[in-house]
Amino acid sequence: MMKGSLGVVLAALMLGGCVYEESATRDGQEGGSPRMPPPRPPMQASAPAPQPDRVRAADLSRLSPGTGVPGPEAEPATITRRAPYPSRLYVQAASYVTRAQAERARRSIAGLGPAVIYMAYVDDQLRYRVRIGPLRTPERSESVRAALVRRGYGDAIIVRD
Repeated sequence: MMKGSLGVVLAALMLGGCVYEESATRDGQEGGSPRMPPPRPPMQASAPAPQPDRVRAADLSRLSPGTGVPGPEAEPATITRRAPYPSRLYVQAASYVTRAQAERARRSIAGLGPAVIYMAYVDDQLRYRVRIGPLRTPERSESVRAALVRRGYGDAIIVRD
């Protein structure tokens, strides 16, 4: 009897089904084969499924592409674009071969605006460019260039990057 119960349990575990206990007596008999599980109750009909929402053809036609009639949610939104700077204007004070020269120049012109050192290759030679910017308007960049010329940077140019 023990072997039979163990076999049923193992088979049920392998199949992932339910395990029913074997009773000691089945219709007055001892041992015997395992008892059949009680029959499942028949499936009861549940409440009828709700009908899908019905849409009138007139409502669908106004949403169809190409009809020329926009829906209420199709109102065009006004989009205003604003760039942080109309263009990226810089004033290049000078270009140097060594980083140390560029650092000295950057410190001397730092009061005119955000001074930055950019690296660039010119004719296969690394150059350090000292620039002020970005500047918002062409007028501002021209005034910064004029101030650089007064400070001794006569080759200062306005660069749009």
